[in-house]
Amino acid sequence: MAGPTPASSVSAPRGEYDTLIDVDAEGVDLGETDLEFHDFHTGDNAQGKIPGGTRMYDAPSAIENDPNRPLSIWNIQFYAQFFDVETSDVLQRCLYAIYPKISFVETVGDNPDLYGPFWIASTVVLVLFFSSTLAGAIASHVAGVRYEYNFGLLSAAAALMFGYTFLVPVILWGVLKWYKSEHARLLECVSLYGYANTIWVPVSLVSISPIEIFNFPTISNVVRWVSAAIGFAVSTTFLVRNLYPVLNSTEAKTSRILLIAVVAGHMALAFVVKLVFFAYSIEDNEVND
Repeated sequence: MAGPTPASSVSAPRGEYDTLIDVDAEGVDLGETDLEFHDFHTGDNAQGKIPGGTRMYDAPSAIENDPNRPLSIWNIQFYAQFFDVETSDVLQRCLYAIYPKISFVETVGDNPDLYGPFWIASTVVLVLFFSSTLAGAIASHVAGVRYEYNFGLLSAAAALMFGYTFLVPVILWGVLKWYKSEHARLLECVSLYGYANTIWVPVSLVSISPIEIFNFPTISNVVRWVSAAIGFAVSTTFLVRNLYPVLNSTEAKTSRILLIAVVAGHMALAFVVKLVFFAYSIEDNEVND
């Protein structure tokens, strides 16, 4: 009776091969094969990682931090880029708006913002309401009549300043695009109009005109007209100086029409500020009483 096959030998199933190969024997030629042996026990595999450092997906933080990836309007970072300014930048731009000898566009460069225009418009709304209310209270006190607060002036100031700051430049930008202007940028137009409103803060404070306490309504009214005229002149100079290169990129006739429209629109703003918010006089209060 034959014993068990030795561990060093390999026997093929019956009927398929009739040879017995001793794999431990020297000089045995197994022939050429296409087998390749790989080492799967790498450091990465030992930790359960994909070999070669391959990443199946990009982490969300990597996608969000990719500067070449376009931002979606549903992403907060899309709007954050319009408010990327420091307080010192806003104050400097307000100064340039009041003292328009320096080119605002060259100073701002490629970083116009919406932070300044929003807060400037909000400040002007509050200052207009406060100054108008105080001026009316003074005029009523001098006339000896009871002053009634008109909170509708707050809504009027908000509609006027926010509408003028954000709606008018959008319309102007659309017209410039219609006439194939290559230099028109929406954010730049809104930024210009927003910072142009800086002058209305000191104009509103001056228009309180405490001179009226001494029963000089005519002088007070002159002071208000002069302050409104100065505000118009300063802000118009600021707008024209910085918008002229953009307006001039259209045809000559179109450029002149747009320039006149810009000046006329700003003049209308100055008249509304004076007549709606600072038209108080002692005589008017006596009549209305």
